[in-house]
Amino acid sequence: MGELDLSTISKTEGPLFEQLRAPAGVIVDLTGLSFIDSSGIGVLIQAFRASSNGTRMHIVVARDSQVDRVFRISGVDRVVPLFFDRGDALVALSRAEDAHRGDQLS
Repeated sequence: MGELDLSTISKTEGPLFEQLRAPAGVIVDLTGLSFIDSSGIGVLIQAFRASSNGTRMHIVVARDSQVDRVFRISGVDRVVPLFFDRGDALVALSRAEDAHRGDQLS
């Protein structure tokens, strides 16, 4: 179990934004996370905004975990695509990328 908070942001932020520079979309799997605070949420929101309006980044959380509860209470679940299953997130990300490519061709 890990934490995404002020003390761990510096280890997480760089690699996350580096992944977002790659051509493929990014699945952020937080199922092993036991705690997240506002600084962790802030980094995820920044990354989401930087990822072509979210078309290239989906987040997976464990159902009824502390992270899931915090996202629901704070409203993050209404802004950022959240999934409870990694496979569902991969399918949705693939569809979003296909739609994004189609929009670019139009």
